[in-house]
Amino acid sequence: MINFKSVQNQLEKNFSNAHETANDAALAAAESGNIEDIRAFAQASQSVATATVVMGEGMRAHHGMTKAIIDGIQ
Repeated sequence: MINFKSVQNQLEKNFSNAHETANDAALAAAESGNIEDIRAFAQASQSVATATVVMGEGMRAHHGMTKAIIDGIQ
């Protein structure tokens, strides 16, 4: 069985890494204005969006499991 806490920790780590990468890419794109830096920022922004959706789904799954347990007890 999968330990939900370890999955949640991994999702949070990926979310933080995506934000750090996007921040670094934004600074690089702002300083240089180079097209490669702008593309890197766009890709990092997409990674942040994906990480945000995955975090939301993780929270939804956690809520669903908690609700199922509570409903099972009642």
